[in-house]
Amino acid sequence: MKIENHLSRRRFLDGIIAAAVAPQFIPSRVLGGETAPSRKIQLGHIGTGGQGTGLLRNFLSDEGAVSVAVADPYLERRQRAGGMIKETQQHEPKLYNDFRELLADKTIDAVIIATPDHWHVPVGLAAVRAGKDVYIEKPLGHTLAQNQAMLAACRKHERIFQYGTQQRSQELLKRGIELVLNGYIGDLERIEVWAPAGSGGGSLDEIPVPAGLDYDLYVGPAPMKPCSKDRITSAGSWYCSDYALGFIAGWGAHPLDIAIWGLDYDQKGPASFRGTGGFPTPNGLFNACATWDVEIKFAGGLPMHFMSDNHAAPIVKKYRSNWEDDGTTFFGSKGWVSLSRGGVAASNPDWFKLKECEGTKRVLYRKNYYRSFVESVRERSPSIAPIEDAVRSDALSHLSLLAIQSGGEVVWDPKAYRIQSPEALNSQLTHEVRGAWAQS
Repeated sequence: MKIENHLSRRRFLDGIIAAAVAPQFIPSRVLGGETAPSRKIQLGHIGTGGQGTGLLRNFLSDEGAVSVAVADPYLERRQRAGGMIKETQQHEPKLYNDFRELLADKTIDAVIIATPDHWHVPVGLAAVRAGKDVYIEKPLGHTLAQNQAMLAACRKHERIFQYGTQQRSQELLKRGIELVLNGYIGDLERIEVWAPAGSGGGSLDEIPVPAGLDYDLYVGPAPMKPCSKDRITSAGSWYCSDYALGFIAGWGAHPLDIAIWGLDYDQKGPASFRGTGGFPTPNGLFNACATWDVEIKFAGGLPMHFMSDNHAAPIVKKYRSNWEDDGTTFFGSKGWVSLSRGGVAASNPDWFKLKECEGTKRVLYRKNYYRSFVESVRERSPSIAPIEDAVRSDALSHLSLLAIQSGGEVVWDPKAYRIQSPEALNSQLTHEVRGAWAQS
């Protein structure tokens, strides 16, 4: 039988206060080898729905880590995850309803965060402030201000951050990025990025809160709305604007991450965004942007076309026979390279037969994405998908959505982390949260 672990309010506050006044980053040499190779990294898992369970399976396969705790407001989910851990690692993990109780455990080194989207940064902020390293599923923040706060917190507390964009451990994609960086396609002229469209629909009919679900905690910083059968599903966390931006961010995070991996065009100066989007059921539960067609122009004039797959299909199929519903294509003066999680293509297929391209430019690469995080935590070394890149790629989806919603051009200054025009849109970099759940 699984053991539920609960802390009194006093014990919880004592733990957080202790974490706040203690050093947030202690090199392994000071600890006398606490993070030596012989020591297993202690992991906590926050959010164990579909994606969280998949991540748990992957981390359970890493002999360098041990999963010691689970937090999820669904009783059934945390008990199921606890059973997986017990079966695989032969020990009884601690199970929590409230993630804050898990974070008060000083023996936990790092946490794997796979909550609904609107919880990614609030949980991440609490984790790094409690001295934990973090693996956070994509997308990053529910607002641009959350992303800025997460970046600042990781730097202040010197925490390892790894983003859940697993394609950085796909060797062919790494090879493709290095082809671009080393000039195989010539001078970069434009980029096309696309991702699967979202969905409308979703029932708003109220139902009783299911037994075993802490609904207040599930909603957290979002507006309190009546429980419905679709609101508490994965689709609800993807397509409802109370919890997410929609697939423009939720799936767009993957090909946008490829677009900025190794490139810095988004950081060279102000960029402009202009586009249109579709909201099939604006008054329904699934009211987030479902389709989009956005033109982005980076400093120096480099254009990026960011689309949902329905807009991308007739464009991409003209040059790529192995069509995928998400991808990133780099076009240059001498050819093109197209990369996606499901495959690659190029104007010269022989490029991908090269084990290593000519040239000196390389990106950080590790074959096992999950072991990479564990090793970064142990070694205090840069992660394969750092917070800086997560903030950069996530900003592109947020700004695309703002351009769609405003109906005009949005000009973004990445250095100032501020909208140059229209100035009034800066009020939308953040939003109110419910109750005591702070964004920063």
